[in-house]
Amino acid sequence: MERFALAYDTVTKAAAILRQCHLREEDIHIKTDHKDLVTYYDRRTEQILRESILDSFPQDAIVGEEYPPANSGGAPVTWYLDPIDGTTNFINQHRNYAISVGCWEQDRPLFGLVMDVERQLLYWAKRGEGAWCNEEPIHVSRRESIGDMLLTIPGIQHAFLDSHPYQQGFFRLAREVRGVRGIGSVALELCEVAAGESDLLAAAQSCPWDHNAGRIIVQEAGGAVFTLDGNALPIDSKTTLLAMNSADRKNEILHLLKDLH
Repeated sequence: MERFALAYDTVTKAAAILRQCHLREEDIHIKTDHKDLVTYYDRRTEQILRESILDSFPQDAIVGEEYPPANSGGAPVTWYLDPIDGTTNFINQHRNYAISVGCWEQDRPLFGLVMDVERQLLYWAKRGEGAWCNEEPIHVSRRESIGDMLLTIPGIQHAFLDSHPYQQGFFRLAREVRGVRGIGSVALELCEVAAGESDLLAAAQSCPWDHNAGRIIVQEAGGAVFTLDGNALPIDSKTTLLAMNSADRKNEILHLLKDLH
């Protein structure tokens, strides 16, 4: 089985398990504080993904949220896994959470899959083959004016309440757009940009497993991704994140973000 087919099959099976699970209080654990949580199912889902990948491709590297990297340091192909992106949503709502799997050959994207578990929507893209939701092609919006745009911010509390270098820029950008939304899942919010449901995403912090699948989908849908400084988005490090429906608006958006920081 080739890598994409393996990922498609494994993500679909793992999502079915999550939809049927019954979360208990003892399944929920604190990582660093009450906002940073992990559950038994985060870890179990990552185990399922890792075991499936390494059984078929034992030489591949894996970078996931819940466990140390596997085969790091030289493997040509690396998988980036977020077993449950939106753990707080999973705990409090049991919706608006995703399984995210991105596969890269060094600095070249191969494919990305993001499964909206409860809605059973699988967003996916292969390099050079466009972006899809289940079997339907998707494309970014064509809105050109920032005043017409919908901005999504995955971590609204951190973005607007905590001090960071981009806080004032976030305030300014939020005043200029039509509206601001956030559902608490970087992967799903990247897919919203890819599908034209929002036009712009800004995050003060994002990890490789959060965005390395969704960024492929955005780009294959016609959009663009950068850091909040307008630089190329790194593959293997924590970073800021800016996704948009077109690079044509990059300078205007960066001006809003940068003016006050």
